[in-house]
Order: sequence, then structure tokens, then C-alpha cells
Amino acid sequence: MKKFFTLIAAVALAASVNAQVLKFDQTYAKGSVPATFSADGLVLTVVDTDGKMAVDDNSQYFGTAESYENFSFRLKSGGKSLTKNNLTLTVPSDGTLKVYVRTGSSSATDRNVVLTQNGTELVNKILLESEAVSVPMTDDKGNTKDTKVFPVISVPVKQGDVAITYPVNSVNFYGFELVKTGTGIYSVNAAVAKKDGKTYNMAGQEVSSSAKGIVIKNGKKYVK
Repeated sequence: MKKFFTLIAAVALAASVNAQVLKFDQTYAKGSVPATFSADGLVLTVVDTDGKMAVDDNSQYFGTAESYENFSFRLKSGGKSLTKNNLTLTVPSDGTLKVYVRTGSSSATDRNVVLTQNGTELVNKILLESEAVSVPMTDDKGNTKDTKVFPVISVPVKQGDVAITYPVNSVNFYGFELVKTGTGIYSVNAAVAKKDGKTYNMAGQEVSSSAKGIVIKNGKKYVK
């Protein structure tokens, strides 16, 4: 980059959105009451009175058509006791909660996932197979193939507990992601113009030291 434009763009702001993701692993013991999963400040409490829940290999990739992730494992749920307040997710701050979950089929009408916080229903969503789309995805071996991906439940939440409920039919949870409200400025970097004695015009092009008009030399403007 030319020195003049380096000087004009001396201050660069580095802004970043904080994202926290909870993924499952294979440490869950079936029938544990309650069980907890935690990662990046997110804590999920699972009540498994029937011993029907388990963590196993994720046989399908999951995400959205625009942005997807490869979740290696899934929390597979089921059992007749799974009627309400089965899962409680504790979020560490305000933000947008993304719930990666698969329920339902092309004919399902009752497999809705409900999110509630402080007595207020945040979302009541039926996820259907008919909503899935295919995108090219690459596995760990470098093989690429079209794979179904599904909509993600995305909803604003406050710091605290979110109750997640769903009907008795099997539901697969792949992960949870919290995108904190707002962005943070983490650094301010000032680029220092080199004092190399060369002369530049207003377009940032190196010119002869005898050039007329407004020129830049050692980071300073001169009129000749």
C-alpha cells in the first residue's frame, strides 16, 4: 500500500462479535439425573428420568444453507417423560441464541420445540424435513458431497436460564450457540509512515523530488 494511503488509514479498528458454542461429546452416561454439558460459558442441564437420552455420533451434518458447522456428536432424546422442562440452558449474557436441533419429518405435525425464558415463550417451532436443503459439504477425509442441512432456531435471549421443551417423540440436539449483543473493539493499531525520503503525489504515486504541486514526503504534505 502506498505511504499516503497508509497515513490516511493510520487507525484501524478491530471489531469482533463474541460467539460461544456448546457442542456435545461422548461423556454423557445414559440415565444420569440430572446431567450437564458445558462449553464457552454455556451450561445445559438435562433431566433424563427415563434413561432414554444418549450422545452418539452425528450421522448427518447440521446447520443452515448460509452458514453450517460440522457437529461431530448429537444428543439424542426420547422417552415418555419428555413433556416439558426437559432441558435448561444457562446463558452467560444477553444475545442471540441459536439452537441446532432436528425434529419432525415431512408428515410430522407435533414435534415442535418450545423455548421459554422468565415465563415468556420465545419461540414455538416445528422443524420439518421438507425445510431441509442440500449443500456441498466436505468431510474429514476431504470428500465432498451434497448433504441435507436444516434451519436453525434463532431467538434473542437475556442472561439467565432458557427452558427447552418438546413432545415425547425423539429429538436430536446438535449444539447451541450464543452470539453476544453488540460488538467489541479489542485493539486500535496506528500504522507509522516510513520516513524514507521519497516523494509522492496525492494519488500515492512516487514522483520526482522536483515535482510541482502538493506532494507527500516523510509523511508530511508540501506545496511546491
